[in-house]
Parts: sequence; structure tokens; C-alpha cells
Amino acid sequence: MAAQALPAPALALVVLAAWQALCMTVYQGKGYLLPSPLEVASAASDHAGLLAAAALTTLREAVLGYALAALFGIALAAAMSQARLLERCLYPYAVLLQTVPVVAVAPLIVLWSGYNERSVVLIALIMALFPIVNNTLLGLRSTPRQLLELFALHRVGRWRTFIRLRLPAALPHVMAGLRISAGLSVIGAIVGEFIIGAGNSAGGLGVQIVFAQGRMDTALLFAEVIAATVLGFGLFAAASGAGRVLLRRWHESAH
Repeated sequence: MAAQALPAPALALVVLAAWQALCMTVYQGKGYLLPSPLEVASAASDHAGLLAAAALTTLREAVLGYALAALFGIALAAAMSQARLLERCLYPYAVLLQTVPVVAVAPLIVLWSGYNERSVVLIALIMALFPIVNNTLLGLRSTPRQLLELFALHRVGRWRTFIRLRLPAALPHVMAGLRISAGLSVIGAIVGEFIIGAGNSAGGLGVQIVFAQGRMDTALLFAEVIAATVLGFGLFAAASGAGRVLLRRWHESAH
């Protein structure tokens, strides 16, 4: 176990060493462009309260958007898996949500919904929705034909077949979509905060990043970006852990 966990921390140390070396050579005396790891750590320590409050705000917005995306995405995929006509009608619009740049759509969402957390949650929902819909639909469409025929042979109804066979068989795909969307929900929350935070000094990490950039406080800016990265990784890890708990007894992807 120790040997498996060693490469990631080792790589992190190499990156920190290279970062410090750049600050001492190419960017020496140019902390406004690239602050050293120690300067970033000092800025994080000096503004710990601000970072914690902003991270909690962003986490709340991202989790709300993520939960709504999971609810609507799984329900939408389940409905489309039961009717080809419904899939042909709705799936192109689900793809459209993924292909339209969120940065371009976000100002419209804020204009319609207001400069508030509701807009941020909606943007996070849009960012997180498609992977859940796509992976869940793929899983529901990939049920082994032999098992479907076995259920039909025993005259199991369509609803019971869905609950007892199709949905459990699709669970690995569902969890894959949820893992992808976990990080995307944080990205959506940050993008939403960029838009709504233009005139507000309080708010999540996206708002604080905008203000740190305006003050040219690069060390704090780096600290806030790292905090946002850790937040996204934490949600991804939580979704991965939930997947391992649900799948570890019967699916090889959890081992």
C-alpha cells in the first residue's frame, strides 16, 4: 500500500522543488508574476479565515448544483432509456448543454436569475449534467441481452426489470458519470462566481480570485486557485469513495 501511495506525493515534491527553483532563478524579484511556495503558504496563513469562508460558500454552491444534476440527470436518462422517441427528442438538447460554452451562457443565466447564489447553482448544474445523463443512459442501454431475455422468460414486468436489473447493471456507469461531474460542478460554481462577483467583495473562491487579481495580490491568488483545486479533488474523491462502497462487493472496477 505504501509503495502504491508514494508516487503522487513524490511528484508533488518534485513540482514544488521546480517551482521554488524557478522563483530563485528566472522569476527572482518578480513575485508579482510567480510567488514562491513559501509566499503562497504565508498568504494562505494570513488569510485563512477568508479562504475558509470562501471555500465553504463555493462548496455549498457546487454541492447543490451537483445534487440537482445527479437527480435530474439520472431521472432524464431513465426516462430516455424507456422510450426511443423521448431519447431522440431530448438527447440532442443534453448534448447542446455540453457544447455551448458556459462562459458565454453564464451572463444570460445571471441576467435572468439575478446576481445571487441561485445563478451560481444553475451554472454548476449545467456543467455537471451531461456526463451523468450520458453515462447513465449508456449503462441503462448496456444491460446484457441474456439477462433481459431471462427476465422476459419469467414474465417480469418492465418496471421491475428496470429496478432489479437495468439500474443495478448500470450502476458502474452512473458512478463514472458522477465522478466526472463532481469536479465539473466546482468549475461551474467558480465560473458563476466570476460573473456575479464583479461588484461584491464577499462570496466564494471565484469572487475572491477576481478581487485578488484586481489587487495584483498574486500570492493570495495562487492560494485561492489551490484551494479551488483541492475542493474539486475533494468532491471527486468523495464520489469515488461512494462508488467503491456501492460496487466493491460485486464489480471489478472497485478493486
